[in-house]
Amino acid sequence: MLRYFLVLAVTDGSLLVAAFVAGLLASGEPRGPHAVWRGVHVLVALAATMSTLAVHSIVYTYFLATGKWAQEVVRVYGLPGWINDQAKKNKRKAFRFEFWGMSAIAVAAWLGAGADTQGLNPLWHLVASAAALAFNLGAFAVEYAVIVAQARLLWEVKSQADRLREARYGPAAVAAPGDAPPDADPA
Repeated sequence: MLRYFLVLAVTDGSLLVAAFVAGLLASGEPRGPHAVWRGVHVLVALAATMSTLAVHSIVYTYFLATGKWAQEVVRVYGLPGWINDQAKKNKRKAFRFEFWGMSAIAVAAWLGAGADTQGLNPLWHLVASAAALAFNLGAFAVEYAVIVAQARLLWEVKSQADRLREARYGPAAVAAPGDAPPDADPA
């Protein structure tokens, strides 16, 4: 997940920056059929909005799935309860940034649509877009750190489960050394 997230976050961050810059360029254009930068801004901003929603949703799904996996392994092997607590803590820590990142980009898009079609003051859209850009870039950094913590937790769960499985059923029951828990990358 770490590598995938980095690719997704860099791609989305680049789209967000490109949409912001295109919006700044579009603000200097007069309205009309020859307003090329407005069209570019709308298209890039739409792609950035959708990709931001997708990236945060993927991170949410990752924590949901890995938390359930850890919970099941803890239940089956009788591992300590702190593992579930830590998985939940990681999920809660990331959720704030996922939720507010999606909310900020949605507000910026809504204000942009209002500025374009309803005569809303474009300054509101500019401020909301700058805030959404800054927040999402920071959110990606926090989400990455929490994904690293979750991956380390998953490796710990897997190693404890492997030791218990080997003690109960012998070395043949343990997964090959290269096997990893679902969607975990070593940090």
